[in-house]
Amino acid sequence: MTTRTSARLTGTVLITLLLLAPGFVTAAMPRCAQCGMMVDEHAPFSAKMTEGGATTHFCDIGDLLAYLKAKKGSPSAAVVKDYPSGATLEATKAIFVKSPKNFHTPMGWGIAAFQDRKVAETFGTALDLDAIIKQLN
Repeated sequence: MTTRTSARLTGTVLITLLLLAPGFVTAAMPRCAQCGMMVDEHAPFSAKMTEGGATTHFCDIGDLLAYLKAKKGSPSAAVVKDYPSGATLEATKAIFVKSPKNFHTPMGWGIAAFQDRKVAETFGTALDLDAIIKQLN
C-alpha cells in the first residue's frame, strides 16, 4: 500500500467515524424555535412541545421557558428531561433549578429540570414552572 492510498483510507475512516458519532450535527436535526440552533434531542437540556400534532424543539430549557413567557405555546404541551435520569417529564410537573455554575447549557441559561424536589435542592433553589418563568430576564 502506498502512502497516498494509506492517507486516503485513513481520511475515509475518520470521516465515517465522525458521521456515525453520537450527537453529530446533520441536516435532519430539528432547529430550536427560540434561537434557531440545531437541537440534539438526546442532550440533557433539550426540550420540546407538541401541540396539534406539530412538535416544536428547543436546544435549551431556558429557550423553552422564554418561548412560554412570550405566550407562544401552552405550558401543558411542554416536556423537559429529568437532569439525573434523562427521563421525560411534563414541564408543569417538573422542578427547576437555575445554576449556571452547575449546569453548562447550550445557550447559557444554566437551568435544569428535576422530577424530585429534594434532589433539585441539592443544586440550588427549587422552583416550579411559573416561578422559573417569572425569574427570566
